Amino acid sequence: MLAIFAKTTLELAMVLLLIYGFMHEKELIKFEHYLKMVVVVNYRRYKKKKRLEQMRKNREFKLVKGGRAAASKRSADTYYVA
Repeated sequence: MLAIFAKTTLELAMVLLLIYGFMHEKELIKFEHYLKMVVVVNYRRYKKKKRLEQMRKNREFKLVKGGRAAASKRSADTYYVA
């Protein structure tokens, strides 16, 4: 019995939402465009933030003991910034 009541309630809600949508179509279209803009802007911010974090990570200086020592003929105790 509860399942029939729940199904009927959902169907009634869908019919009311459709009627509301037809009556206020322009407002719904404006709202959809607003939501699309918000999603796109936030996605672009997210991608920019990730790109900047990756650039910062790539620019970090790392001390490597004996790095390029053989190529530059330095001693093994020297440090070089990678």
